[in-house]
Order: sequence, then C-alpha cells, then structure tokens
Amino acid sequence: MMATAVSGQGSALEVGAVRPLFETRAGTPRLPYDVSPDGQRFLVNTLPEEAAPAPITIVVNWPALLRK
Repeated sequence: MMATAVSGQGSALEVGAVRPLFETRAGTPRLPYDVSPDGQRFLVNTLPEEAAPAPITIVVNWPALLRK
C-alpha cells in the first residue's frame, strides 16, 4: 500500500512523493482492502501464512489394539 500527499488549487493538482504506507500479502487482486469510514483503519484481505502440513499417523493392525 502506497501513500502520497495530494493538493489542488483551482484546476491545478499537485501530487507529492510516493512512499510505502505498509506491506500486505493481498489475497485477491480485486478490492483486496477497504478503509474505515473515519479513514483511520484498513481491513485487508490477505493470504494465510504458509504452515507446515499436519502430520499423518498410520496405525497398523488396529484391531489388535482394541483387544488390549
């Protein structure tokens, strides 16, 4: 997300230097964020962090375990 100062006077429009506001991992290219009505907060749709896959447990001869 980038930010810049914008000012207008009459028909002139001045745009200041662009600077990073914050970084995101946006999940969708269409409307990945929204701004609160007061302009103080952002709601950002992001991709989940890459997590390690859950381990798989294989139980062999499980009927024998039921008899114990």
